[in-house]
Amino acid sequence: MIGTVVRIGLFAALVFSFMSQPAQSNESMRRFVLAAGANLGGQSRIALQYAISDAEKFADVMVSMGGVRAADRVLLSDPDRAALERAVEEMRGQVAAAKLEARRTEVLVYYSGHADEEGLLIGEERLNYRELRALMDRIDADVRIAILDACASGAITRIKGGTRRAAFEVDTSSDMRGYAFLTSSSAEETAQESDRIQASFFTHYLVSGMRGGADISGDGKVTLNEAYQFAYNETLNRTVESQGGAQHPAYHINLSGTGDVVMTDLRQTSAGLVLGEQLSGRLFLRNANDQLVAELHKPEGRIVELALEAGEYGVHLEQKEDLFLAHTVVVDGQRTELLPSQFEPVRREQTAMRGRARFGGRPVGLGPGVTSLPFGGLSGRMRVEFHLGTVGPQPKLPLDSENLRGGEAADTEGTAGLTPIAVANVDPWSVLSGLTLGYWITEDFSVNLSYSALGSEVANIEGPANVDFRLSRVDISLASVQLGVGRHFELPYLSPLLRAQVSTSVGSFIGHVAGATIGDGGELTWKRTMRSVGGQVGAGLDLQVNRYLMLGARGGYNLMADFEAPLGGRDNYGGPEFSLGLSWLIGAGG
Repeated sequence: MIGTVVRIGLFAALVFSFMSQPAQSNESMRRFVLAAGANLGGQSRIALQYAISDAEKFADVMVSMGGVRAADRVLLSDPDRAALERAVEEMRGQVAAAKLEARRTEVLVYYSGHADEEGLLIGEERLNYRELRALMDRIDADVRIAILDACASGAITRIKGGTRRAAFEVDTSSDMRGYAFLTSSSAEETAQESDRIQASFFTHYLVSGMRGGADISGDGKVTLNEAYQFAYNETLNRTVESQGGAQHPAYHINLSGTGDVVMTDLRQTSAGLVLGEQLSGRLFLRNANDQLVAELHKPEGRIVELALEAGEYGVHLEQKEDLFLAHTVVVDGQRTELLPSQFEPVRREQTAMRGRARFGGRPVGLGPGVTSLPFGGLSGRMRVEFHLGTVGPQPKLPLDSENLRGGEAADTEGTAGLTPIAVANVDPWSVLSGLTLGYWITEDFSVNLSYSALGSEVANIEGPANVDFRLSRVDISLASVQLGVGRHFELPYLSPLLRAQVSTSVGSFIGHVAGATIGDGGELTWKRTMRSVGGQVGAGLDLQVNRYLMLGARGGYNLMADFEAPLGGRDNYGGPEFSLGLSWLIGAGG
């Protein structure tokens, strides 16, 4: 009896002890993500297009596949410095509270936007890298990971000696402690975004890898090492021929223990697309809204599983010069295998109809309106253009001294009573020539300062009846200086190298007449300068030959006020104008 009572007492004590254990044994890990996208980096910086959407994509994949609760996800769009610091401080408090319930806490801070060698450029403010490191150090999490997709972001890895490497190597278990900094570029490089993929290169490939493209081991999990290595290789390969040049992601880690941090678990999603061993080539996956969801190179002999949302997908397969297309439906709760037999060849011309352009036989764009120049963007670059052309119609010079000399106010001593009776030679207007200095404020908007000049020479025989003839020689020139703006349009259905433009400009026209008459009375000279104002509306095409050279064809119509007196037989030079140009491009671009 006593033994029974003792056993009951011991059992009750065990039950009480179990019930009184801290709640942390009920939850193994709690993960938080703070994603900030800043398109604006101050008035001196060109606004980005995809920084905010990059942050959204990263945060979404961490919620759907990275074990982050929706309540533990913070997304900031174009924050100021105070808002970013406040969000980090609030997350610090959340992590402190979570440590009472979870045995392990992890924090991921993602930033996409402008930066330089000193720090992040958030609107008109700066958050230097040492301050960012201090903010991260205040968060008492087991693992702290910062991912910076910005120009020169690799400078943060120099604070404690981080280096640019292809990938870091760690063990395969999962007991890591410490921090890691991943950056999209080295300290000296530009981080680039692309209209073709509608994202930055680094984030696009990082997310593609986290969806399963980086799962080299095939265990259904993507580790930090795998995600970084995939993003590094793809970013470097896709930017080596871009205008901004090769972009090398970098990292600095201080993780102790054994193992690697698991970024995403493909089994957390209910739908997936399996790419079998026989499938090989570069794959582009687009959803029903024609958004590029993932892009990766699939080697033969390896099975790759991509975690996707349920729905319809179009998949382009690129194999050297050949292009194939397949349509598939990913069903909720199932893993759908994409077979080689589902792909059908498509002609390059058909792809171009949907916005995919070619360069040298190699496609460079996918989807409507998602093309880009193979040599990179033009925003932030300057152009020096030399142009040659003509102004029409050609002037017809009346045979009278007033027109020759630019009006009654010209210096014309000893010419009374002279009447031209023959024309020995009328040289037509020479070729219009000049220089244009242009600057692309954005990819599709530029400002231009242009100087143009043309000239003509007239030889004329004149004199009164029954006296000796006199020979007159007249040089006529016209110059214009105009300031204008241009609106540029890509032509994805023709070529990624070709752009159309419309332009308008206003400025000053300066005409000059200088002449001499040789006769019995000796030599008489005269000159006159006249000014007028006007403008031009025009259109043209630009063909980019390489990173530094561009060819252009322009057509326009001049509108201007009359000169005080006729110049070369014309009151003004309103009318059509045509020119060809050769441009030298300067600068690295935005």
